[in-house]
Amino acid sequence: MSNPFAPVPRPAVHSLFFAVRPPHAVGQRILEETARLPLGGTPVRLDRLHVTTLSLVHYGETPHGLADEAAYVAAALRNAPFRVIFDRLIAGEKSALLLPSEPLDALRMFRERLGFTLMRGLGFRFDARFNPHVTVAYANKRRFETRIDPIIWTVDEFVLIDSQIGQARQVEVGRWRLGA
Repeated sequence: MSNPFAPVPRPAVHSLFFAVRPPHAVGQRILEETARLPLGGTPVRLDRLHVTTLSLVHYGETPHGLADEAAYVAAALRNAPFRVIFDRLIAGEKSALLLPSEPLDALRMFRERLGFTLMRGLGFRFDARFNPHVTVAYANKRRFETRIDPIIWTVDEFVLIDSQIGQARQVEVGRWRLGA
């Protein structure tokens, strides 16, 4: 006989998204630069630093097969590598973010190309709003904005990540090299 007072299992909460990540050495530099600042929050781990380019599921249940289908469609994307530059840090109560002072046109074009590829392949609709950033800390204690020495890297690959909320776990579903 089942226990009527047993907790009802809830579906796992996920964020499924495409992202670009800094190379290891650049990620180390990000951590070193931000460690010098009076953030007061919880720093993001090196293996979690990224720029989200497109979210497929944001804090919800991932439909069965979506990750595999998105990975299949993304594998067909062709895009040349490109540079990104982040040179500002904005800290607020919830987080601290690295931001660019100039538009990242090549990143925006990559994002649109990825979005249109997913639209054709899956019927996926993507939001045109895009604020490229790298989250470097959560639960920040201080508010400020400052310029930093530019953090620059060439994006030569992108990833599909399944972030399992509440489990502090990110699973890389796929990784693709950029090339013409």
